[in-house]
Amino acid sequence: MPWQSPCKTRDVMRFDEMLDRCRRLEERASAVYRAYAASSRTDPVLCALWTSLAREEEGHADGIALVQSRPASRADSLTRLDGWTEALATVEQRLTVAEGLEPGATRNRQLSAALDLEMTELEALRHILLAASGQAEIDAAPAHAERLADAAVRLSNDPHVRLQAALLRARVRLRGPLE
Repeated sequence: MPWQSPCKTRDVMRFDEMLDRCRRLEERASAVYRAYAASSRTDPVLCALWTSLAREEEGHADGIALVQSRPASRADSLTRLDGWTEALATVEQRLTVAEGLEPGATRNRQLSAALDLEMTELEALRHILLAASGQAEIDAAPAHAERLADAAVRLSNDPHVRLQAALLRARVRLRGPLE
């Protein structure tokens, strides 16, 4: 039996495919938040939160699309990013859960699914890809997650949702501003 390294395998992928995959995930996240906004039209505060988050996710996707629209010598290059496959699998799984909530899902279930999604590496992957493309970061990503966490605490008394919000806040603070 051949020896295998205990370290995670390196994920090798074409850079343009990585950008495309990340853009599609951001679009799906936007669609999730838009669906949540539509289902909470009778609650203006919650509807505004979901609409704002949907716009930001759409902006993330648009930023990636802008990078993709520019001719770049890196488009056909192979890129290695440790943990890429695992990180994307987690994002996919959490997006699937968030997308699978029925239209009448409770506020707590929606908040929980959104908090789970924001705890993934999607934001970090987007920042890495934009940095690798030479694109300066435009948005304030940590504010996005912190705003969701703050709203979750204001809008829910559910202990699980509050714990998720606290964990997301801690994660954002530990990471500090992404550069």
